[in-house]
Amino acid sequence: MPRYKFNELPDHVREKVLLQIRASSDTPVRAKRDIGSKPNKTEEAFNRLILNGTGAYEAVTFRLPGGSRYTPDFFTVEDGMATFYEVKGSYRLHSHGRALTAFKECRAQFPMFRFEWWEKQKSGEWKQKYENSERKD
Repeated sequence: MPRYKFNELPDHVREKVLLQIRASSDTPVRAKRDIGSKPNKTEEAFNRLILNGTGAYEAVTFRLPGGSRYTPDFFTVEDGMATFYEVKGSYRLHSHGRALTAFKECRAQFPMFRFEWWEKQKSGEWKQKYENSERKD
């Protein structure tokens, strides 16, 4: 499947992504859904340690087939490639399975973007579990 770089996307798609990124930053102008939305301690640590503080938190929401939506935890653009990150701690909450299903569905629906699933191990180290269509165990 072809991959597209951010600058190769249609103008209206790029503008929408950039508006959502700006709305999620600490500027006075924010989207309504972002008011009060901030990362938890695990997500903050991931952004600081793995993304070097460059991740935009919940900046983009995807509409999936069937009417559901998926909002990855972080979004970055590096060398023109848009990458979306889902971050989970070692403790599995009831929402873990639902998030994994939405992640896989989104990854299949939007192959032009890069998707990564990261988990913090009980030892404290970070492990990348899923990347696009491959599982890393």
